[in-house]
Amino acid sequence: MLWELCVLYANGKEDVLRVFKDLDIALNCVDRIYAQDGYPMHKAYTVRPGNLA
Repeated sequence: MLWELCVLYANGKEDVLRVFKDLDIALNCVDRIYAQDGYPMHKAYTVRPGNLA
């Protein structure tokens, strides 16, 4: 299964930043982003199942 690291903006826009094969690595990437950049109010980082198409 593939996992997409996404950034969600306050205006509803969503961008896929990277695709991972391992969920734990994707979640660790989110943790590293928040540890480095803090928790901004205008966007959020999430991990979701990727499209296989």
